[in-house]
Parts: sequence; C-alpha cells; structure tokens
Amino acid sequence: MKSLSITLKIDGKDKRFVTPAFISGKLFRQASEIAEEIESADNKKFDLDKYLQFVCDVFGNKFDVNQLEEGLDSRMIIKTIFAVVNYVIGNIEQASALLVQDEGSKEVKN
Repeated sequence: MKSLSITLKIDGKDKRFVTPAFISGKLFRQASEIAEEIESADNKKFDLDKYLQFVCDVFGNKFDVNQLEEGLDSRMIIKTIFAVVNYVIGNIEQASALLVQDEGSKEVKN
C-alpha cells in the first residue's frame, strides 16, 4: 500500500516522516470519528490536541505532538490532519494530493 509522508522542521532542519506499512483498525475507528467531528461544523467538538496525537500515532510516534506542532507550518495543520484521516480511511490519493499540492506551491521569499 502506498505510504504518506510529511516534512517537519526539527532543530532547524527539514525531516521527512513516512507512515508505517501497518495501520491498525483502532486508528481507522479514530479516523472515522475525527472525520465526522471535522465535517460536523460543530466547533465544540474540535479537539486539536486529540487530532495532533492521532497524526503522531499514525506515523508510529516517530515524533511527538510538540515536534508536530512546532515543526509544521500553521497554515498546514488542519490540512495535514485531514490528509492523515483520509489516508487511514483509505482515500490515499486524496490524502496525498492534499499534502503534495502544498509542497509544490511553496515559494522562497527573501
């Protein structure tokens, strides 16, 4: 199965992380719940800490919540969470497209 990758800035360097080959059924259940919460438009259900921990869990805890939060561009946080949710529930192409689209559109500004 195709993997998903994200790049985090850790200690001033870009570090790329790839999902493991095995994603548990428990993560599928969590992904389904998160997708429902995000799509419900009920802001009371939005739990950023839970969603960031979910991303860490999907990537096999190769990084922690703090590294994820500090190493990810703020404008990419929700998109990354949504991409990881889509990846876990089987929408792999959509998940990849969400992240690849922004990787290619980064501009270098002085």
